[in-house]
Amino acid sequence: MIRFLTNKSGKLRRAVLAVLFGIFLSVSFVAMPVKDASATCCACCSCSGSTIPVDDALWIRDWLLLNTYFTLQFELAHVYWWDWRFWQTELLPAMMMMAEQLSAVGMQQIMMIGSLLDAQELSQTQRLLQEMHARAHKDYHPSVGMCEFGTRVVSLVASDRRGEMDAYIMAQRSINRMLGNANTLGAGGMHSDMSNRIETFKKHFCDPYDNDNALRRFCPSPGSSSHFNNDVDYGRSVAYPWTITADFGDTALTDAERDVMALGNNLYATDTYVRLKPEALRNIPANGIEGLKQAYLDMRSVVAKQSVAENSFNALMAMKQEGTTGSYNFLVVYLLELGVPFFEINDYLGEHPSYYAQMEILTKKAYQNPNFYTELYDTPANVERKGAAIEAISMIQKFDMLKSYLRTEASLSILLEMSVEQSQKEIEDIIRNIDVSQDKQ
Repeated sequence: MIRFLTNKSGKLRRAVLAVLFGIFLSVSFVAMPVKDASATCCACCSCSGSTIPVDDALWIRDWLLLNTYFTLQFELAHVYWWDWRFWQTELLPAMMMMAEQLSAVGMQQIMMIGSLLDAQELSQTQRLLQEMHARAHKDYHPSVGMCEFGTRVVSLVASDRRGEMDAYIMAQRSINRMLGNANTLGAGGMHSDMSNRIETFKKHFCDPYDNDNALRRFCPSPGSSSHFNNDVDYGRSVAYPWTITADFGDTALTDAERDVMALGNNLYATDTYVRLKPEALRNIPANGIEGLKQAYLDMRSVVAKQSVAENSFNALMAMKQEGTTGSYNFLVVYLLELGVPFFEINDYLGEHPSYYAQMEILTKKAYQNPNFYTELYDTPANVERKGAAIEAISMIQKFDMLKSYLRTEASLSILLEMSVEQSQKEIEDIIRNIDVSQDKQ
């Protein structure tokens, strides 16, 4: 009943309260009939229990009135005051406004927290981008020391290729001279070769003060003193200079080229061979290969062996012959940083630095400059780049060493063949002298 009253509308509750109030008033003013306590018993009924005491009736009425009053008051207080007056008018609107306020404040707080989270993510993202930008700027910003490696090797490959071509030309010139081909010193035979070499010595290499001044009569008008004895002085002609002013790819003959060829003539095939007449080498199958023909084949065998030995000399000369000018300006600046006077730089490099001169700076002089070590206090990426560049240069140097080992191996092979040549001839003579006629019988 109470739940029903609290759940209905205000008009229904007022009607119910009015009915209850009317019942209460009617009950309050109705008098209960009370018999006299002294009445006698009737003839038809028993006297016991036929009368009700006045006190008991009043007590029952009072109990009903009190319970009805209190019940009515509690119901009125609950329905009217609590449910309708206090709850509907005061508490419920206040709680609704409080809930609305709490919801608004809660949403505002969530918005503030969301703004803080957005700001945190934005700050972290910006910091990450700044760190990556700084790292990229640090890692991809090459230093001056790193650029120097690239500028020093600008013309290294071109110089190496030009040296290989010059080595081939020198080897071909030497073979043509020993074989007596046309337009060479040995084209006219041994005497022609010797005569041409003596004339060259008198004009360019003769030192009048040699042999206790006895060569004054042999070379009365010698050439420049800077070329005296260059045809026999390996240190001054080859070992000392970084760059030899020689380029066999053109038609001009320089003093350095003359020195190199004269030195090669004195070191390899000092005495050339007698030129045979064509009739002596005519092919006659009936006669076989014997006599001068066998001697000519032996001569060619010796020329082949000499060319193997001379190949090392030609390779060394090729490394020191003029290269290209791609890295000349950078090498000059680097030598100036090392304290080399400017007027002495060309004495080392020449106007066209050779492959040897460039490798000398890349593999040796580059690490004698203190700036190289101070520039190692750089970003880790640049230090790794420098390490990779140094490793690449080291591989170039190791490849040069490999080619040197191959030339040494070829020379040792020739020496081994020459050492067993006599034993091989003895065995061949024994085989030829074996009489196989008895085996046939």
